[in-house]
Amino acid sequence: MKLRGRNIRNDAEGGIEGLPLQLILMVVIAGIGMTVILGWMTGLEAPKSIGAVYATPSEIILTDENSDGLYEKSDLTLTITVVDQNGDPVSGASVVLQGTNIAFEDGRTAHGMTDASGKVKFSDLSLSQRGTTIGFVTVTVTKSGYGTDSSLTIPVISE
Repeated sequence: MKLRGRNIRNDAEGGIEGLPLQLILMVVIAGIGMTVILGWMTGLEAPKSIGAVYATPSEIILTDENSDGLYEKSDLTLTITVVDQNGDPVSGASVVLQGTNIAFEDGRTAHGMTDASGKVKFSDLSLSQRGTTIGFVTVTVTKSGYGTDSSLTIPVISE
């Protein structure tokens, strides 16, 4: 087939309105690729993270009742609250308490899971430390899909 004196099949400069055919193909392929990528990305969510960890009480006081240098507290109730980066409660987060010999009174490690309101309540805790005036309880919080772990340090004061 001939068009204005040229053979279309052998025309190396083929194009539309003066644009080279290779440029047109690159623009079309880039547009299709961009559409596929944007369509795939619309299903993505921003990563979730643990925003803050709160403790009630915010500090723990130990006493040496028999003057033997061992500062203790028993029957302690500690409530931990966990929220995400938006301030919403994080349910199902694992919470572990460590430091100053903190444990349940029966000797078990102090750990639990947050409820729907983002809280876990530890009852019947005991703590002890010998001869130091200040110690710390570290609260470590983890939840799958929430990025890095988060923690809180609660001061433990011997009086």
